[in-house]
Amino acid sequence: MAMAQPKITTAKTQPKDKNAVVEHRDDVYVLVIGFEVNNPVYRETPIEFGVTKKVHYVLEDPGHTFMYLTKNLKVTFFYSLGPHAGASTAERALGKGTPEYPIPGLTRLYRLIITESQYEKMLAKGKEYRADVLAGKRYYNIFKNFTCARSARDIIEAGWPAVPAGGSPIGTPIPTREDYVNPYAFYEAINGKFPTAEIKLGENEEEWSRIMRFSNDKPGILPDPSLYPASWKVVKKKNEN
Repeated sequence: MAMAQPKITTAKTQPKDKNAVVEHRDDVYVLVIGFEVNNPVYRETPIEFGVTKKVHYVLEDPGHTFMYLTKNLKVTFFYSLGPHAGASTAERALGKGTPEYPIPGLTRLYRLIITESQYEKMLAKGKEYRADVLAGKRYYNIFKNFTCARSARDIIEAGWPAVPAGGSPIGTPIPTREDYVNPYAFYEAINGKFPTAEIKLGENEEEWSRIMRFSNDKPGILPDPSLYPASWKVVKKKNEN
């Protein structure tokens, strides 16, 4: 997928100077969908007699999905849902969440150019979800599938109704019969739709935290990190090699 850049058009001024040219720069809106899906926990599994499906074994690795929006290459909104800091095992299933959940691992990003209308719908839905999570009106809830992948997909769907479903059975370890939106199935669906668009950024939890915090407090200032993957600094945790 081509990198999003501001579109530039030219027009002659009228009527004073027929040879003068003015430059008009159109706004460019981009949706970025990000995934941490770095372990082999999405596997073909017999569900019932004669039926095999890919199953996300969530207890081995839950994975993570996040999303952000940009306008004219600057980040204007960031959403990364997860359990609150210090959450107990029970609260990691059902409990108060945070819309700025840490992103410590290698990430796989997809930059998709969207229209202004799509951007505004996603932004409105994203702000609604973010405010509800911060106020405790919506809990992180695996039982009702209000999770990182499902809620991010809800925000995206507000402006892109045809976004892939991104669901599969969940293994805990016995696979469910129903499909649930999850990071691994959603990643596979997006990757299948845009197979050449993936951008990888290595580990840097601190920088992601700075971007999401700053972009929500002061939107439209920080550049989209997926624009310059070669300049992204990889910072691994001290206990990693």
